[in-house]
Amino acid sequence: MKSSSEQTGRSWVPVQPGLFEYPIEEGQLPGLLANRCTNCGRSYFPKRVFCPQCFDKRTMEDITLERRGIVYACTVVRVPSPVGIKAPYAYGYVDIPGNQVRVYALFTGRDPASFTPGQEVEVVLEPIRINDQGQEVIGYKFKAAT
Repeated sequence: MKSSSEQTGRSWVPVQPGLFEYPIEEGQLPGLLANRCTNCGRSYFPKRVFCPQCFDKRTMEDITLERRGIVYACTVVRVPSPVGIKAPYAYGYVDIPGNQVRVYALFTGRDPASFTPGQEVEVVLEPIRINDQGQEVIGYKFKAAT
């Protein structure tokens, strides 16, 4: 199977290595890469070297967060960002109940103002901007759940 960037012929690069599964195969859903302390049970995204709850370095295990969450808070920005994100765009926090994690994220969809607290969303990978080499920089975003 071809990865998503191979299928489209695009040159994609992750915004930061280790945040999400990439490349992904056709039909595969992306997942955010996190870790959990096996000592106290707390989960963290992005990953942590040691557990900030119990300060144990030896017990961090890698996990993939559930792909759906609930919008905790959101807002719409109507000016372009300094890193090249075109306005208007929405961002905020998403609670991932199964992992007990709150994730900061951009939202994607037809209308940035359509996101509201309590709404169910799911993670997707999408271009954020074009880098100096002409490559699409991709990141994780959340869209309304289908």
